[in-house]
Amino acid sequence: MHKITSTEQEIQLYIKLDCSKSKKAIAYAKIHSNNVNTIDMARTKGTGTIWENILTKLEMSPKELLDKSQPYYQENIKGRDFEKRDWVNLLINNPGLVRSPIAVRGNKAILLDNPTDIYRI
Repeated sequence: MHKITSTEQEIQLYIKLDCSKSKKAIAYAKIHSNNVNTIDMARTKGTGTIWENILTKLEMSPKELLDKSQPYYQENIKGRDFEKRDWVNLLINNPGLVRSPIAVRGNKAILLDNPTDIYRI
């Protein structure tokens, strides 16, 4: 029988504190788990390794995480293509462009376009 470790129980939520979707995701996560660690992407600058890890778990490209309606995206990114390293640097330096909160638990991650998606983790 597999014993669940505290790391597997912990939900890491990568959020934007000023976002209503993030606030709802936090509430749902706390219902789902007693061990929720929130990381405000605007205050805690993620490293390349952290973003690479998240992207691998999400099985997504960096571009898929971005809110394409943001003025910065429209003016500086739309229609352009970058190397993966450059996309990761974009996420490190512009976490506000991430369109939704991200939940990570163990080896699984979900982009929470809907806060109730937390229940899928």
